[in-house]
Amino acid sequence: MRYLSTRGADKNLSFKGILFSGLASDGGLYVPEKWPQVDFEKLKKQSNYSDLAFEIIHPFMEGDIENKQLKKIINDAYSNFSRDEIISFKNLKKNEKIIELFNGPTLAFKDFAMQLIIPIFDYYLSSKKEKLNLIVATSGDTGSAAINAVQKSSKINIFCLFPKNRISDFQKKQMTTVHGNNIFPIEIDGTFDDCQNIVKSILIDKSFSNEFSIAAVNSINWSRVMAQIIYYFYSLIKNDISEKDLINFSVPTGNFGDIYAGYVAIKMGLPANKLVIATNENDILDRFINSGNYSINEVAKTSSPSMDIAIASNFERLLFEINNKSTEKTSKNMDDLRTNNGFDVSEDQLNLVKKLFASKRINQDEVENLIKNTYDEFNYVIDPHTAIGLGASREINNEDEYNFILGTAHPLKFSKTVEKAIEENIYSSDKTNGDFKEEEKFFSFENSESKVREIIKNNVNK
Repeated sequence: MRYLSTRGADKNLSFKGILFSGLASDGGLYVPEKWPQVDFEKLKKQSNYSDLAFEIIHPFMEGDIENKQLKKIINDAYSNFSRDEIISFKNLKKNEKIIELFNGPTLAFKDFAMQLIIPIFDYYLSSKKEKLNLIVATSGDTGSAAINAVQKSSKINIFCLFPKNRISDFQKKQMTTVHGNNIFPIEIDGTFDDCQNIVKSILIDKSFSNEFSIAAVNSINWSRVMAQIIYYFYSLIKNDISEKDLINFSVPTGNFGDIYAGYVAIKMGLPANKLVIATNENDILDRFINSGNYSINEVAKTSSPSMDIAIASNFERLLFEINNKSTEKTSKNMDDLRTNNGFDVSEDQLNLVKKLFASKRINQDEVENLIKNTYDEFNYVIDPHTAIGLGASREINNEDEYNFILGTAHPLKFSKTVEKAIEENIYSSDKTNGDFKEEEKFFSFENSESKVREIIKNNVNK
């Protein structure tokens, strides 16, 4: 498998090459030259998650890692999830099911990628003396998942940027109470997009990033998307749904990475009907679906902080597809986004998107009602992000269709919002604080790229 940049500067790269680069030299995102095809009927025999994971991802890594070693990495990666079945399911209404993706060590779907990717980095680093320095921007869950995985590595440092006062206390403590010589949480007085812009600027500066062996594990790194494809296939296999059924996935999304993984799964042979983009007030994706205009608004602070994002970075990968894989057109669109704050696509291009994607914005007052009503009706607690996915699914999908909603985080991570909605104190106890006995340690700056660079320079060899 070979890879290229959506903007055209980099071509014919290996999986290992794009894993360590993260972001292309022209600022674009890496995509495979072609989509591997799978036989869904054959895949249905793989009821074990690790076995299925190997079948799905090994074509993307072919030629870069031996199958035997890859199988070992996969088995080890998913051995520390909290249940025998690392994905569980909750039935709600007729043909309505929550995919519980929060059984990993940090209680969010990001664990599925991070527990796999960090050991892959370690595998490639095993023969090297120097350390790799990962840099990541997080809107809450990516950072804690990455830090949890990296703390076991002797080959990797991590510099994790998160926005001040824009993530939950639980999310923050998951990052700042993990102490280690290779862990560097950095609070930025700004938004997630400010954090993401610092990361992208550092990665594009090849002189700096090469000097200090810097790579990224945001969802701009293709390997993140690759690891998330698996649970779309797994959900259909475990529920024994007929290919004749109309199958929809509703995905709460800010950065478009998780739902783009669903798109890739369909391109590979997943028999799904529709992908529902579920957004909060930060609705750049919903506005695009409704108008064909992709433009930046100011970030609103909401009760679903992991989706408080102005620019959905992974959308560039879908844009590349609807541009008929034209790197020139994609590069021009992204230049317009940078210089003019937005761009428009043609009616034909928008219709291509609408063949597979639908969208719905769910506001904070609706989120609170969804959490409360789900608890009252089903005695089941959902977090605010999952509530957005549930609300969007009910607005768009038909009950005669089979509707999956991605449960992206455990409600414990957003206990203040959840308890306010259900009017019960079910989490305000030792459950929320007992795991955070260590004091918080982190750096805190204004929105300053130079300060982040200084921290990296001073700590890369620790």
